[in-house]
Amino acid sequence: MYHNQYNPQGTYQQHSFSQPPQVLSTKDTLYISDALSWELLASKKAHNMADECQDPQIKQKLQEMSQLHQRHYQVLLNHLQPQQQYQGYQ
Repeated sequence: MYHNQYNPQGTYQQHSFSQPPQVLSTKDTLYISDALSWELLASKKAHNMADECQDPQIKQKLQEMSQLHQRHYQVLLNHLQPQQQYQGYQ
């Protein structure tokens, strides 16, 4: 994830973060929810295309693509779950 920061010279500096922030904003949570939907849809489409594919090499690549999107989905879900647990305590 990237964060732009304004510096005194009048330009923006881009920083990357390896971990999500401890508290996600509502906008962050909504974006992650959207991204979850996109990853799930991509995974389902690749899986369905792999089921219909006759070429073994293409079928394998589509299965790998489906698994990749499943992993992305799980990473996003892991980022979102602590936020949902925190909101449950409020």
